[in-house]
Amino acid sequence: MAAPQPSYTKATHSSTHAAINPTLPALSSAGKVVVITGATGGIGRATALSFATSGPKALVLLGRRSDALAETATVVRAAHGSLTVETHAVDLLDSDKLRRIFTNVAATHGAVDVVIHAAGVLAPVVPLLDADPATFLDGYETTVVGTLVLAQALVLGNGVAEKKDTTLINLTTAGVFFPPFPGMGAYVSSKMAAIKLLQAFGAENPHVRIHHVHPGFLDTAMSTQLAKTTKLPFSFDDSTFLPLMSPHPTLDDEMLTYASVSLPADFLVWIASPEAKFLNGKIVFAAWDVDELKSREKEIVGNSPLTGELWVSYSGFPRYVGGHALGGR
Repeated sequence: MAAPQPSYTKATHSSTHAAINPTLPALSSAGKVVVITGATGGIGRATALSFATSGPKALVLLGRRSDALAETATVVRAAHGSLTVETHAVDLLDSDKLRRIFTNVAATHGAVDVVIHAAGVLAPVVPLLDADPATFLDGYETTVVGTLVLAQALVLGNGVAEKKDTTLINLTTAGVFFPPFPGMGAYVSSKMAAIKLLQAFGAENPHVRIHHVHPGFLDTAMSTQLAKTTKLPFSFDDSTFLPLMSPHPTLDDEMLTYASVSLPADFLVWIASPEAKFLNGKIVFAAWDVDELKSREKEIVGNSPLTGELWVSYSGFPRYVGGHALGGR
């Protein structure tokens, strides 16, 4: 029997639910331009459909494989034929090409409002003693440098002087908080580095609202690859088909697997909405109950630096400021 997952909220979810339904008026992305990386499959493809349901001005899909991007666009257009959908095949490490894409999107549609960073790579799952120093940084390049290039392209594409309010949502892993998991040192450490990188980027660019989301334990291509060598600590979340769109005769079953990741896909629409603005800079799980999160806004935000919850901190620190004990200590 799978172990229960730790949670910040008493109520948790393993599939999509009413409070994060992308058709809700409060979650509407009308008038907004949404960019999704890693849109070639898995969470990225599911997120494209969820955001399409929320009614954006335009949906821009990024990924390395043009054929898979075209499949995602087909899925979206089958359900939302009138929506403007663009696809751009690009490697996130190609900074010049990525900046051109963002600049052109901003010029065409006015600006980029939301970026969902769903692209990811699983570093070799081996004990660190066996890790190859010659290739160890390959995962860091995609996860850390690629994240930097994306954040730069967002701000530069919209125009540095404009200081356009934007939202960047980074998909991360709960592994950054859990006790070390054998074989996952390279992957988890790169994800933690990306979080700290974006914290610094957000401090330097306060007009960019940044969220970090653990999507859950999902039955995706990456987790399938991981399961070949590693016993996973939790069972997969929602893995049943949900009728989010009518079957289309030109689509095969593989192209409809976005339904297995409906929870994080819809959660990403919610966290990009004004309702979740108070979670700027925070790390959250897609399984958490959003009504409970909203009810704890004051606790989460805090009232001064080094306070609040759901951010990377040093347990037990600080105890004193200027020699004065904190919290009744």
